[in-house]
Amino acid sequence: MTDSRDAAGLDAVLEALSFERRAKDARAFEDLFLRFQRRFACETLTRHQGDPQAFDAGRFFAEWVEEERGLAGEERARAFEWLAVNCGFNASLADGTCVRPWAAPERHEVRRRAGDGGVSSKVKGVEAHRLVVATVEGRRILADAALPLPVLLPLDPPAQEIPTGMGSLSATVAPDGSVRVTCDGRGEVAELLRLFPALTASSLLPEEGSRTPPGASTRHENDEVFALRLLDDRVLFWSAGRMTILDAWSRLEYPLPASERAALEKLFALELEGVALPEETHETPPAPATLRVFHESPVSADEARRRVARDAPALSLVVGRETWVEESGAGSRITIEAALAPSLPPQGLTETVRKTLVFHLVSELFELSRG
Repeated sequence: MTDSRDAAGLDAVLEALSFERRAKDARAFEDLFLRFQRRFACETLTRHQGDPQAFDAGRFFAEWVEEERGLAGEERARAFEWLAVNCGFNASLADGTCVRPWAAPERHEVRRRAGDGGVSSKVKGVEAHRLVVATVEGRRILADAALPLPVLLPLDPPAQEIPTGMGSLSATVAPDGSVRVTCDGRGEVAELLRLFPALTASSLLPEEGSRTPPGASTRHENDEVFALRLLDDRVLFWSAGRMTILDAWSRLEYPLPASERAALEKLFALELEGVALPEETHETPPAPATLRVFHESPVSADEARRRVARDAPALSLVVGRETWVEESGAGSRITIEAALAPSLPPQGLTETVRKTLVFHLVSELFELSRG
């Protein structure tokens, strides 16, 4: 139950979100979640992540109304839980793990393989994760504000092939209540989230404070400075002087130093005046701009490799390319990596140019897959 100070703060936040209190149904919960995700920037440029155990959601919202700042990681999950509960919804935090495809330094997507249900359980870049699970109108709903996900995922029955800017999301629920969320994009099905089954108080030893798997990192310990923006058809991510644009077919990366403040403001819809951005060392030259496209092909890997020898058409801004073929079940996964001209502007390719290049490169992948 909120006190008068929290109630006043809640009213101010809901007014800022243009959210009207109404029946506590699934549509209202979805509206609250989507407004939260769109309005609260997921970044650590204006506000660094702290210890989530010490996070005071009521205080954060009171300060945010006066000066909007970013919110990321478990603190973001705790903030949405506080907001949902104080709006009258049955919501609580749950433990799990996640993989962030935009942030992974190496290719982490998991290939489909026969006999494993379509997805391998071996995933790189696993992090301990907390997310919100709500029960609305008798059905469980996964509301991951922390990853973050751009949509809610129903669990009763489990969501199947919900389209997003990163790929199609599907959930499977085990008899013990645990959940696996996968993303079908960039030529593979990748495990995105695991939600652990709920534990009763008697099932935990007194000294157990978390269920972080061995080797899984915790985000707030990394102290990473980043900005993330979810759009309907793509994901924008910036960290350590490098920009990534991810969609269901491709991954574009190019150098973007923190000194390019105007470009960061435009890309992420932020106001960075007076914000101290990280200083970057230049011990090694930044990696050049690359655009990778992916396709899962029914053609065998050997046949795909034979076809790769065909001449590829010249494309504007593409100064070189490499093609990789991997086995994927009875077929193959084909990747084209195009090196881009070094003369790109700080804000990168325009969206029209990016989509045009992706279209032409993906068309090449389809041509390699034809009989």
